[in-house]
Amino acid sequence: MNKKILFYFNSLQPSGGIERVISTLSEKLASNYDITIIVKDDPISFYPLDKRVKLISLHSPLNFNMNSRFSRFFAAIKSVYKNTKRLKSYLSINTFDYYYLAHPLNVLEFHFARGINKKDTIISEHGAPDAYNAIYKLLKSYLYPRAKVYVVPTTTDALFYNSKGLLAQYVPHFKSSLSYEKAPLDQNIALSVGRFTSVKQQMILLQIWNNLVNNKKIKNWKLFLVGNGELKGEFEAFILENNLQGYVFLKPPMQDVAFYYKQASLFLLCSKSEGFGMVLLEAISFGLPCISFDCPSGPRDIIKHNENGYLIPSNNKFAFEQSVIKFILNPDLKIEMSKKSLELSNNWDDEKLLSKWNKFLN
Repeated sequence: MNKKILFYFNSLQPSGGIERVISTLSEKLASNYDITIIVKDDPISFYPLDKRVKLISLHSPLNFNMNSRFSRFFAAIKSVYKNTKRLKSYLSINTFDYYYLAHPLNVLEFHFARGINKKDTIISEHGAPDAYNAIYKLLKSYLYPRAKVYVVPTTTDALFYNSKGLLAQYVPHFKSSLSYEKAPLDQNIALSVGRFTSVKQQMILLQIWNNLVNNKKIKNWKLFLVGNGELKGEFEAFILENNLQGYVFLKPPMQDVAFYYKQASLFLLCSKSEGFGMVLLEAISFGLPCISFDCPSGPRDIIKHNENGYLIPSNNKFAFEQSVIKFILNPDLKIEMSKKSLELSNNWDDEKLLSKWNKFLN
């Protein structure tokens, strides 16, 4: 009889990186374990789930006012109380061999509902250390050492947490379950994938493209921004104001995001912070060269500077733009860097990663 694992997370409805990570991890483990995922909102996943994975709900969706930190604080307290009560009720009649948690708020609720222990609680990470506020950092320092294992996806994060006495195991994420094949690189399309939020900083890409098109008269490349979010209206206004309609395109998220990768010849990431950078791993797996800010963790584990792309000092817009121009003006670079991206991707050993997870779970 297979061991049973419960994943507890807020929602699988968004098209973000952590949702992709959870859907992929649950699929990888479903061959040898009985997987149940419990969420707070409707039991719907943006990304396909393995048919063996059970998705259920506490029917307690989060409703935060993102325009008021004060309102969010009290909403979070109310949410913790309500979710703890419902989770405790569920766990009183449903038992599992292991419990997987991936957010400080979920860890706190699970702690109140059942308790974290060294025998069966696994805590994983997606956000970089600098992505958490002071309250979340306090919760992590108090609760995370109680778990059986604390898993982080980047070497930088593992070194950081270990230096703080919070022992962490480095295990990068699995590749997403996409139909990988080498992109033909026959279209002059630069691609960026991510939610339209301030932390992803896509406005920097818009400003760079405005300068390329309207000042430097480089008009033979297009920019595809794939995503959705609160800044979409601001991006649309910028495109109209600067007459970029024929050069910059906002594209909706898709389950089969491979459709976008296969059209591109270059991948761009301007994030202020990344927990890992699933989109970079996906991009190199299609043979795309990448240009990214060298934010505190994530990109440097996937991009080898001057080999399969460029790592740019964080928020140095001028250096980022110069790297884009260098790539555009030297067509041979995309061939050379594409080969290196594929080489790095082929060395990404999912079987080795799975064996690490099996070790945690046995």
